[in-house]
Amino acid sequence: MKKYILIFIVGLLFTMNLQAQDQSIGSDKPIRKGFTIGASAGIGVLHFTEGMDEKSTQGDISLPNLKMGWFLNQRTAIYLNSIGQIYQQDGKDRSFEGIIPTIQYWASPKWWIGGGYGAALDTKVLYKNGDSRKTNWGRGVMVSTGYEVLQRSKWALDIQSRVFMGHVDLDEGARLEGTNFTLGVGITLF
Repeated sequence: MKKYILIFIVGLLFTMNLQAQDQSIGSDKPIRKGFTIGASAGIGVLHFTEGMDEKSTQGDISLPNLKMGWFLNQRTAIYLNSIGQIYQQDGKDRSFEGIIPTIQYWASPKWWIGGGYGAALDTKVLYKNGDSRKTNWGRGVMVSTGYEVLQRSKWALDIQSRVFMGHVDLDEGARLEGTNFTLGVGITLF
């Protein structure tokens, strides 16, 4: 767990360094108001602290990562985030996901931070039909940060990192607990 927090802090320091070196790439400043939607894709590391018999740490693609919400003002938005990480169990692909309401705040014109609390779930991946295990639900928390490398009036492209920690209740009182660190590229439409 400590190494994931360390990785997140390194990512946070990296984005702060980018912010300090801010050379305005795009001349159009974003107009942040009203409805907003975004998507991102990247790579992630998922570590299970409880509930796995084999390979407690796995790396793979981080999907689906979607968000939609509303701007409260130019610097603050409320989002509903869908985050996920694919992993393998018993030779089958599964997805450890979260549906997390979050608050996202722009600490500078290009750097944002966010966090929230919501539902965690363990389910089959969308592209497989052969997994008969049901979807299991629980709770999760997420913290995130990002740096907008390209800004236009109606959209922005960013580099972002996320830490998602969650647990789901399995059959017969068992529990699956996991921590996911993701680094990806995202686009947000304003």
